[in-house]
Amino acid sequence: MLLSVWAVNDGEKVLKEDLENPNKTGNSVWDGSTIRLFGARNETVAFQVIVEAGREEVTGLYVEMSELVHAEFGECRIENAATLDEDPSNYVGRRIEVFTQHYLYVSPDLGTAPQWFYAESAPPLHRSGWIPDALIPADAKPRLGGQPVHISPRCNQGFWIDVYVPREASLKPGIYRGAVTVRRGEELVAKLPVELQLYDFALPDENHSVTFVYANEMDEYFPDTPDIRDRLRRMAHRHRFDLVGSDVHNNPFDAEALEQYAPYLDGSFFTRENGYEGPGEHVGEGVFPIGMYGGKVLGSEPAEIQREADKWVDYFESMHWPGVYFCYLIDEPLPAKYEWINAQAAIIHASEGSGSKLPLLTTRKFTPEIKGAIDIWCAHTVDPISVQKCAETGDRLWFYNGYRPYHGSIILESEAVDMRVNAWLRWRYGIEGYFIWHGTHWRHNHQGPRGRWNQNVFQYPVTFMYVAKDEAAYYGEDGVHFGNGDGLLFYPGRDPFFREQDRGINGPISSIRMKNLRRGIQDYEYLWLASMGGSRAEADAIAKDAVPTGMHETIADGQASWSSIGSDWDSYRRSVAELIVSSAVEVK
Repeated sequence: MLLSVWAVNDGEKVLKEDLENPNKTGNSVWDGSTIRLFGARNETVAFQVIVEAGREEVTGLYVEMSELVHAEFGECRIENAATLDEDPSNYVGRRIEVFTQHYLYVSPDLGTAPQWFYAESAPPLHRSGWIPDALIPADAKPRLGGQPVHISPRCNQGFWIDVYVPREASLKPGIYRGAVTVRRGEELVAKLPVELQLYDFALPDENHSVTFVYANEMDEYFPDTPDIRDRLRRMAHRHRFDLVGSDVHNNPFDAEALEQYAPYLDGSFFTRENGYEGPGEHVGEGVFPIGMYGGKVLGSEPAEIQREADKWVDYFESMHWPGVYFCYLIDEPLPAKYEWINAQAAIIHASEGSGSKLPLLTTRKFTPEIKGAIDIWCAHTVDPISVQKCAETGDRLWFYNGYRPYHGSIILESEAVDMRVNAWLRWRYGIEGYFIWHGTHWRHNHQGPRGRWNQNVFQYPVTFMYVAKDEAAYYGEDGVHFGNGDGLLFYPGRDPFFREQDRGINGPISSIRMKNLRRGIQDYEYLWLASMGGSRAEADAIAKDAVPTGMHETIADGQASWSSIGSDWDSYRRSVAELIVSSAVEVK
């Protein structure tokens, strides 16, 4: 017996055991009887359906969504193609997707420690419990997320639904109607009406911010899928971020390899012929790191370093690529490396060729000892001195990962909106770039006590761990540091190491965190459109309401300034949508 079926927006995490969730009676997409959405063309809107079991297990459950049809113009439809490719990352004709939420259990004594991704004053919303994250496609193996689904007694089961609205101008604005059907076998359990208000504008295909995620070491999970990186790349592009960590990023300049990689840069890969439909068709990736995590891509001798730097700059200048490239010189350097950094930068800057212009990035806040060596400071937390000094020098200031209350956290326990918040903070403070250190951290980090073991990412939440000084100290600055879900945006659709967790999907599996990263990047484009339409001041005011303080204005021991309530974020987005419509200007 089912107790209830209800819906909630994409800015919430409803835990498996949370049967008294306040959104149950109403939220921004749910009035108790109808699911109400809004959006624009070339945008993905999402919501969740929560099915709550009664005292007995529910078996054989299916959740499906129909096409959406314009209330007045029946020829205007948002629907899937009659036949879809079995590869879920082939997005041609894939407009409506239904996923089953997978839950990870975080015990009270395994919550991510405060020193790792948040201050004690601004803890994550869900410290422990069964937390949803991985989103399993409906055609995965049954009992492993594929439909039909079983639900344990007195538990929630969430279903995530994505609706991609194509860019076609033939889709008239107005109300589109459809329904979500919940059935057990052939027995109808519930039918929830869905209404989508389509605004008369489209999000641009280009992103006006830089978001990149490292991904690597996945081939052994997919030995029979030679195009696995392309499958991840299509998923990343559909979610509006760039994937880095390929061989061309980690190896010395190779003209032949770059020629093979060029379709990803010029956008010729992102076509329907190559299995891609969605935002950014024919638009290339926007970021290219030269070297990652200590890769010696420029060589070791000064003359060699200068020759290699010249090659890279000549290549990007010759192709007139509009993206951002840089040498990822060193990762999180300690003071002992400052002399080396200055020496390397001096060699590159002294080149008589074009290589003297090669930008250098490091993952540190502005550091006076290496001033003049670094062009892009990618900081863990953005501080006032870094903002001031970068304004004076013209250096770029970016940030990476997440540390509440400065910006949203990336850990499993974080609020759903945290990944969304970071894009609003970027708009608010004029920060162009955001980097997530890993998206496929399916192996334990090499410096941790578990070395390079493969991780059971569907079963055990701890994904990053290292010992500062004394393993016996456990928590604390000197003991074990660990983060739940750290380095995971993608989950593996196949798992040869934990075969009981193999979902039978020959490609990547997305996550709630990835969806909220996408939602924030789309929100940034809302703000950009409003600004281009002449409403910059009004857009800025909405952003300030959404994130009153953050980055260098953060009160270090204070609470995070933003709301954790998903409905509030729908309200902010609605306000910006109204600005865009009122300007009557659509930027192509």
